Amino acid sequence: MNLICGINPVLEALSAGTRHFDRLLVVKGLRNRRISEAIARASKLGVPLRFEPREALDRMAGGVPHQGLIAVVSPKALVGLDQLLDKAREPALLVVLDGIEDPRNLGAIIRTAEAAGADGVLLPERHSAGLSETVSRASAGALEHVRVARGGNLVHALEAMKARGIWVIGFDASGTERWDQVDCKGPVALVFGGEGKGLRRLVREHCDHLVSLPLFGHVGSLNVSVAAGIALYEVVRQRGVVPSHVRPIAPAGSVAPQIIGPASDDDEHDPGASHRSPVAVDAGEDDHGPEPGLVDIHEEAAWSGPTVLKPAGFSRRSGAGGASGGGRMRGRRRPFGAPRPPDRGAPPGPSTPGAPPEPRDGGRRRRRGRGVRPGGASAPPSAGGPPPPLPDAGDAGPSSPNRPANGPAGPSGRRRRRRRRR
Repeated sequence: MNLICGINPVLEALSAGTRHFDRLLVVKGLRNRRISEAIARASKLGVPLRFEPREALDRMAGGVPHQGLIAVVSPKALVGLDQLLDKAREPALLVVLDGIEDPRNLGAIIRTAEAAGADGVLLPERHSAGLSETVSRASAGALEHVRVARGGNLVHALEAMKARGIWVIGFDASGTERWDQVDCKGPVALVFGGEGKGLRRLVREHCDHLVSLPLFGHVGSLNVSVAAGIALYEVVRQRGVVPSHVRPIAPAGSVAPQIIGPASDDDEHDPGASHRSPVAVDAGEDDHGPEPGLVDIHEEAAWSGPTVLKPAGFSRRSGAGGASGGGRMRGRRRPFGAPRPPDRGAPPGPSTPGAPPEPRDGGRRRRRGRGVRPGGASAPPSAGGPPPPLPDAGDAGPSSPNRPANGPAGPSGRRRRRRRRR
């Protein structure tokens, strides 16, 4: 039983049609656009669907991230070496892997080979990672579009490639040629060694060119998938075009679009070209006035006089000035800088600056509680208020024995009490 885990690998396998799908497992309650697309494609192809809890898919994936989607499929179909060489395009571009045991590196190389337009990948029978679900996930579904062949002996496979006119280029740390100095415009096969060991001795001896990538840092080697990406795209750079039916390379140095104007014998004319400029008018040419639709630059703009603005305190209710007939601005704010209107009860006439304000009722209203204290002494006058009233002639003084204890008696005292009550 082979598994394909992940949304992208499952979608690529469904679109490629190179696998037989036994069933498609989906996590219960999980819905998004990509999963709905996978379910629709599987339903169209007649693939059985099963909705399982997430724990069941985790147990089946064995630690591989599945994103809620697992396909149970048949093994990847392999091709023979002769079939791989027969279906290669001109010029051929093949990838030979000698002892790649990490499935993630194998998946990354297959992904780059498919993106660069390689014709296929050749793997040895032994000392190589299998095409597992980890390889499929690391390749992001590119495994479904790449032809993979297995050869019993890589040395014999390299000799068969040479017999067909394919140049074998090996990448190794002991290489003496630069990677960008080898001619890759013809049919080539790029050979990469395993992690840590590199190319084996016999494979290295059967290469036509042995090149290396320069290292300028402290690290002594590159990851094999990174080296494969550099080498594959160096071939693409040298060729300038890849014989791919999917995405052919656009021709380099595209010419920018040119704006083509009217020819010399064109009857069309520019309407603005017939207008005379002011310089020609000043030079003394016969001028019969500006043409219709044009304004002379010497013509002054029409001016109807200054614009009169209303004062800040203008109000429709109060009229000009902003004050009402009584001298107060009720319900309206006083304009900034305007004099404060006088009070209604104030006597007419200008007020002297610094003088104490006069009472509104002419001194008739008094403050409640002001008068004779219980001890007999009158309250002192306030700093700015009116002087205390003088006692009447018929009233008894404080020392009179006929004066009651609670205040003055007689008509004047009664009048004074009435005033206090008011």
